[in-house]
Amino acid sequence: MTAPGVIISGSTAIPVRNLWLLMLYASRLYQRDQDLRSSSVEANPDELFVLVSEILVVAAERRLQRSLGRQYRSRSATLPRVRGQIDVLTTETNMLLAQGRVACTFDELSVDNLRNRVLRTALILAARHVNDLTLERRASGLAETLAQYGVSTRSVTQREAAQLTLGRNEQDDAEALDAARLLIQMVVPAEESGTQHNREPEREAAKVRTLYEAAVRGFYRAVLPAEWTVAAGEVQHHWSVTDPSSGLAAVLPIMKTDTLLQSESRRIIVETKFADALKPNQYGADKLSRDHIFQLYAYVQSQHGKDALSTTAEGVLLYPVVGQHLDESATIQGHRYRFLTVDLGGSAAAIRDTLLSVPRNTCCRPSR
Repeated sequence: MTAPGVIISGSTAIPVRNLWLLMLYASRLYQRDQDLRSSSVEANPDELFVLVSEILVVAAERRLQRSLGRQYRSRSATLPRVRGQIDVLTTETNMLLAQGRVACTFDELSVDNLRNRVLRTALILAARHVNDLTLERRASGLAETLAQYGVSTRSVTQREAAQLTLGRNEQDDAEALDAARLLIQMVVPAEESGTQHNREPEREAAKVRTLYEAAVRGFYRAVLPAEWTVAAGEVQHHWSVTDPSSGLAAVLPIMKTDTLLQSESRRIIVETKFADALKPNQYGADKLSRDHIFQLYAYVQSQHGKDALSTTAEGVLLYPVVGQHLDESATIQGHRYRFLTVDLGGSAAAIRDTLLSVPRNTCCRPSR
């Protein structure tokens, strides 16, 4: 499957192959699979669909060598005996007792569950789109086997696949399902790239914004050495206030950063902004957003007094762009700030190098 054309998101044109790269970085599969991270697929994202399809097929074959996963599901049926709970309304309305039958609702173990439907949907998509006859046949055969076991032939949506969660005792299915969810997600932009007139730019921009933020976090979680920790979204920064009035806490907003990178010697607050890095001011000169700078400044300054790293915390504004470049930095009141663009129209190697430059950039760190 070759990545066609571009997908339009707001005013930004992003090649589909680079959307696939973002999806890879955001996926649990990339964060789990060391072999995938060590492969050369990042240098050639057009081959990503084939590689993920192969991971899916191999994992599905291994999974079918043991019993197919079953889960309880709720069912309603008219039976000659009571099973589970009696549906009194249906039973009385249809006068079933006179026929020696009763309407019941009950739970039963079934292979027709969301896990197996996600797996089958992804196998069908792999068979339909992959440009490898052997892999196509393997994927098609596995999908047919699942159908013979009793898995529904109804395809799941991308949203349904994203909602799937695995329990503690279901981790043996993780690789197959991570690959399946990534494959389902990858097919959507490829199939829709030729129907741009039916797309809603604001909705598409929101989707890609969420994907971009998740990709940045997922990339750092996967590639940074063990001495780094990556916290996302859940990190809250409180204002350093003294002598507050009684009602201040109820009305003062909590600051929540996109991504926090931290090692023993560094703390970097990374704010991902899916917006133009530079915009013309009233005089027509291109400037950084005042709101973005003030927001990052507040996040960094809120570190004061927390611990040993609070006085050297760094801030980065990370903008996705196409065909532009910005990399400027300065020390402001003892903290290093950097304003950086990621060219999502560039090569995969360039995207990777830009993201890695955030924690690797030690030449401009403030002195301790």
